[in-house]
Amino acid sequence: MNLLVHAVGAWIAAEAASGRYPRPVAVGLSMLVSRLGAPTMAMTVMALAIKRLNEAGAFERLKTPGSASATAEPDARLVA
Repeated sequence: MNLLVHAVGAWIAAEAASGRYPRPVAVGLSMLVSRLGAPTMAMTVMALAIKRLNEAGAFERLKTPGSASATAEPDARLVA
């Protein structure tokens, strides 16, 4: 249960830091989440890093399921 609280707090803090909410709301959420401690802050930094990588296009290859199977060679059992 404790891990769930930290994960939800980190998600809220990451959304607030990315600009989803207006500045007063984001500051208030950040103040509340900061009371949860170091595990939440570590998860928040990790979530922000993943969001930035996603925005930069680091996960584009994982998002298109058809591209990996189209470039792979067919299985010998399926050809025969």
